[in-house]
Amino acid sequence: MKSKILLLTVVSILAYSCNSQTEKKTTEKEIEMVEQEPINLVERGEYLVDLGGCHHCHSPKIMTDHGPVPDSNRLLSGHPADEVLPPYDKETAKGYALFSMGFTAFTGPWGTSFAANLTPDDSGIGAWTETQFVKSIREGKLKGQDGGRMLLPPMPWQDFAKLTNEDLSAIFAYLKSLPSVDNVVPAPIPPVM
Repeated sequence: MKSKILLLTVVSILAYSCNSQTEKKTTEKEIEMVEQEPINLVERGEYLVDLGGCHHCHSPKIMTDHGPVPDSNRLLSGHPADEVLPPYDKETAKGYALFSMGFTAFTGPWGTSFAANLTPDDSGIGAWTETQFVKSIREGKLKGQDGGRMLLPPMPWQDFAKLTNEDLSAIFAYLKSLPSVDNVVPAPIPPVM
């Protein structure tokens, strides 16, 4: 009986020590990998913007053989200032969300909202600080300013608010690296009662 207990004790000690060393080596290897591969903020930001679907609403579209695609000359420049929206049934808009053909204007019970210009032009986020950008995403505040109105649907800021500070910094760095597009997006239109 004593030999069985001794054998079980030795096997347990060996198993513990093997696992402890393996965990330590893995952790050291992971740290080395992080230290060897610095993150390029602009590339990371572009990846996150693409993954987050920002082009779906913030980039005007052009029609191609494959359907509507983001206009490469106006990426993330928001709803085109010169685009006139067609008339719509106001009663329907009280219970549905209507989207413009370019997917940059949205009408529903909140009124009509327009996708913002996210380029570094003064008509976009050119004068914004990173702090304002983070506040806008974290708190849903227009231009990241206290006392301002909330961001309107369909902007899913509540979901983006869960991003890490590093991810928001990367997105901001990417947006600031874009070509500037002068496009003053229209102000929202209040709901029709």
